[in-house]
Amino acid sequence: MGTQPFAGGLAIEVQMTPSSVDSTPTLTGWARRDAVLYGVAIVLLQLCDYWQAAGSFWLADLVAPLVGFIVAYGLCYVNHEWGHYWGARWAGARLPLGPYRGVLLGLFDPQQPSRRQFQAMSLGGVVGYVFTAGVVLSIFSLSAGTIIWGGLALGGVAFVVQSLSVDGPIIWRVHRGADVIVTAREGAAPAVILRRTWQSWSLLALLIGLTYALGALD
Repeated sequence: MGTQPFAGGLAIEVQMTPSSVDSTPTLTGWARRDAVLYGVAIVLLQLCDYWQAAGSFWLADLVAPLVGFIVAYGLCYVNHEWGHYWGARWAGARLPLGPYRGVLLGLFDPQQPSRRQFQAMSLGGVVGYVFTAGVVLSIFSLSAGTIIWGGLALGGVAFVVQSLSVDGPIIWRVHRGADVIVTAREGAAPAVILRRTWQSWSLLALLIGLTYALGALD
């Protein structure tokens, strides 16, 4: 028995066959794997920043912010899942760890699911990605303002608005007494995630456009 993630950070219990699980994952192994991911991300950012600063080649100007966006989005996602894990552990969950080849830890105790555990797991995830987005925005504010760091900041903000648009209604409905499993399944349905992602990112793009337009008028 284990958990399977849905975008937006919520995990629903599913059956897992022995062939689908790596050999005995450990928390230390997960920490080491994600430390390697962090290191690769930092090196990639530095290389792209150097590439873009070395000349005015148009491809560098296109790739650098895209890399920044993907790195920030990915780091928010990783820390989001660690937030889920520690939130659930704080609530007393006994969690199966997912396989290293995946991107998620086990998030929901399949033996003793509870409303308190679900809320702690969900809010822990929110803390994880909001904190990470705050860090990348701080890096952007302290940087020289090159486009790769702009992409980094945008990736962090994009993850926050998307995830809050998906997670927020589910957390609120469960808080109001809705069934945990049914609410999570409905709220994390692919069609719902796509719709809320489109809506939240459209609003973000509009706000960015208005900010630039108002700045141009000053």
